[in-house]
This record gives sequence, structure tokens and C-alpha cells, in this order.
Amino acid sequence: MATWADLMSYVRSNYRIAEERPNLIKLVFETGNLRSQAVLLWHLTLADGEEEWVQIESSFGELGSVNLARALEEVGNTVCGGMAVVGDLLTFRHAVPLLNLNINEFERPLALVTSTADNLERVLTGADRY
Repeated sequence: MATWADLMSYVRSNYRIAEERPNLIKLVFETGNLRSQAVLLWHLTLADGEEEWVQIESSFGELGSVNLARALEEVGNTVCGGMAVVGDLLTFRHAVPLLNLNINEFERPLALVTSTADNLERVLTGADRY
């Protein structure tokens, strides 16, 4: 893959899209035990638009309702990604450049972000809201 348009085409062919905007794709995955997880794919550019990236992001709780020290401990055991605050939501995210992207460099982080966010939500909130 080399562009956002290429990735969008791949995602359209391989996943059921819950929502699509020019720079955003929302996917919802069934994660087992009657749980699901919403995942956002964001199109980002760096270097004045010269570099295209995809950010894979999934919310797992609300700021103020999650023990941040515990969340950071849980995230410390992950291979890829990191925690962020977006508005009042806590998210787990990972980003990769699109230029020369091999499909496994998208698929594996997508699976890891999805499962990690779902696990964080389950362990830290006991809920399934995101």
C-alpha cells in the first residue's frame, strides 16, 4: 500500500465499515463473550502533507473514571501502541506510515489495538461501552 486511498480500498474489501468520512473509517469488531470494540482509522499527514500515516485508535474509558496508574501499568505490558486522552475519553492507539506498508504492518497492529483496548475496558471499567 502506498496511500490512504489504497488502504481505504483494502479496508472496504475486507471489513464491514460502520462509518466512513474522508479522513476516518470506523470499524466495530466482535471480541467474544458478547463484547464488541469500536476502532477508528485516522488518515494523518506529516511533513507538510508529504508523509501519509494511518492511526489506529480505540477508546476504553472516560477520563476521571479510570485509575490512570493502573491503566499505565496495563499498557506497559503491550508490544505496540500507547495511551492518549481525546476530549474526555481514554484511548489506545498506534500509528504506521503508509508508504511501503505491508499488509501485516496494518493487520497485526489493528488486531493488537482492538484486543488491547477491549481488555483495558474490561479490566479497568468492567463495562463494554466502546
